Amino acid sequence: MAKLMKYEFRKTMFSKFILLMVTAMAEIILLFGIFMEWENGLAAGSIGLFFCAMFGIMYMGVESLITFHRDLSTKQSYMLFLTPKSSFQILGAKVVENALSIFLTGLFFALLAAIDLSVSLIRIGGLDELLELIKSIAREFSLNPDIPWQDLLLSFLALLASWLMMIAMGYLAIVLAATVFSGKRLSGVISLIIYLLLNWGVSYLLSCLPDMNTMLQNSLMRIGAAFVVVAIFYLFTGWIMERKLSV
Repeated sequence: MAKLMKYEFRKTMFSKFILLMVTAMAEIILLFGIFMEWENGLAAGSIGLFFCAMFGIMYMGVESLITFHRDLSTKQSYMLFLTPKSSFQILGAKVVENALSIFLTGLFFALLAAIDLSVSLIRIGGLDELLELIKSIAREFSLNPDIPWQDLLLSFLALLASWLMMIAMGYLAIVLAATVFSGKRLSGVISLIIYLLLNWGVSYLLSCLPDMNTMLQNSLMRIGAAFVVVAIFYLFTGWIMERKLSV
């Protein structure tokens, strides 16, 4: 499994390197804005980092799906399926590598945002003004300004888990297009419709989960539910690959 994960990581390493370089450029602009009191630089760096985080994390999931589709529909990874590894191991390596990439990248950007926010506000007006500004912004958006940072972090992790869940559904749709609907007209469209229906159905079921007493408990419950869904789709997709896949 470790060798398979290393192989998957190498296939997506270039895009990760590009994301890191663009993030570094945005961070440099932001730091210049902070220490040189350059408002345009501060705004440009902040916006750049925001889009790096949002689109970077999204693209990691999309790239994993694109790579998986190429593995099944072209000869670029033909040798992968000739190795003495089961479909569950091959798919598992993709799921685990993508999950690690998404969560580690999300934590990296969350930590970077916390550091940049603290540095910028302390540099500009001190810690007291930093806390007061954060609270005033929260009140403007009808948010609780006293939410513990642990709750905010877990809410962010819950969003990442939901994105991973959608990627797991995408794996199933791709496998269905390559197996059950292979050679049929509009196989891709049928698989897309199935994906959308699954997404709607799972979202509806998760919306039926009861509200817990605290935000922390809600986030933990949704993270756990997302991982259960990922495990179910992983097992089902691997089962189809074992029985139906021919590359």
